[in-house]
Amino acid sequence: MKRILFVDDSPLMRDMFVAVLASERDQWEITTAPGAAEALELMKARAFEVVASDLRMGDGMNGAELLNQVIKLYPQTSRIIISGVPDQAEAAAALSATHQFIAKPFEANTLRAVLARIGGLDAFLQEERLKALAGRLRALPSFPSLYLEIMKALDDPEVPMQKIDELIIKDPGLTAKMLQVVNSVALGLQEKVNDPLEAAQQLGLNTVRALALSAHVFTNFTPSQKINFPVDALWAHLMKCGDSARAIMRAEDADHAYVEAAYTAGMLHDIGKLMLADSLPREFQMALAQSLKGSAPFYEIEMDVFGATHAGLAAYLLGLWGLPAPIVEAVAFHHTPERSSLQAFSPLTAVHVANALEHEIDGGDASLNEEYLEKIGVANRLDAWRKEVGKLRNPEP
Repeated sequence: MKRILFVDDSPLMRDMFVAVLASERDQWEITTAPGAAEALELMKARAFEVVASDLRMGDGMNGAELLNQVIKLYPQTSRIIISGVPDQAEAAAALSATHQFIAKPFEANTLRAVLARIGGLDAFLQEERLKALAGRLRALPSFPSLYLEIMKALDDPEVPMQKIDELIIKDPGLTAKMLQVVNSVALGLQEKVNDPLEAAQQLGLNTVRALALSAHVFTNFTPSQKINFPVDALWAHLMKCGDSARAIMRAEDADHAYVEAAYTAGMLHDIGKLMLADSLPREFQMALAQSLKGSAPFYEIEMDVFGATHAGLAAYLLGLWGLPAPIVEAVAFHHTPERSSLQAFSPLTAVHVANALEHEIDGGDASLNEEYLEKIGVANRLDAWRKEVGKLRNPEP
């Protein structure tokens, strides 16, 4: 049983939440509160896996302020805003405190689907260990508001491309990352690009969306200067893995949606390392030191030090954000694809191979699971994929 706390100053809404989840009582223990103060008192007395709050609630603390307190006091708790606030600026500002935003009025199945996804992270990602680890972090980052704005604009056929461009350049961090990527050797452009709008057009919106997610995490998590953690090298590795995973999927004529899922997962697969380095620098430095001795893969050392891995932690976050299952799965099992329930060629395969080949090229431990590739019948494609990845590193003139 998981516990969820609904916070809303409307008695009718509180009753409705109980009624909507009546069929889920074997999975969710439901508690309600009429305001933020009452909610915080309840959270002092017992742990809740999820807090779902309205945004505007009479006098006193509003929903965003409540969830900001939850971030500080109970960082392992999943945070949802359920609100019908018409002010888009107010709603966007609230995204800095939440993992999910559900707009009122909403379909009952929408709420059930969000909670099912959060509940489903248990078996998928060994959540008990991850919950304990998440509780030690300063906070799990909230869903990036810019990404959500871009997604909404893309889903609206009436929104012109100029409006999307304007959204993109609102974020200096994202703009810098776009220019860095578009001017990388892998893209092979003849002239340097200095205009962020041109960069967005060259990269394509799928790439921009992935960059928006990764830039958000890099902006929110800055590892302590006290540890020797190469953030720039991590960013470069993520870019290369994204490109390589996409190339591998294309080499197999995969569906476009899966090609882009592999790219996004490649761009995000190691962000858990950044979260660990930022929030638990002493333990992370210890894990790094042990890994340099070469006695075991880094993800196995993480299990000993943290009780969970950077892969599981990153996938847990992306699952809370509601990213598609193929992306979450590829991130979760990119070191251990044999643990996936889907034993077939997929974005997970591409990310696992891309990560291994990029480490191989850089002289590191490849950690390629060839037995897994044999089992799913694609081991004979490894040399072809290696050539595709090599072309990205050394593009033809």
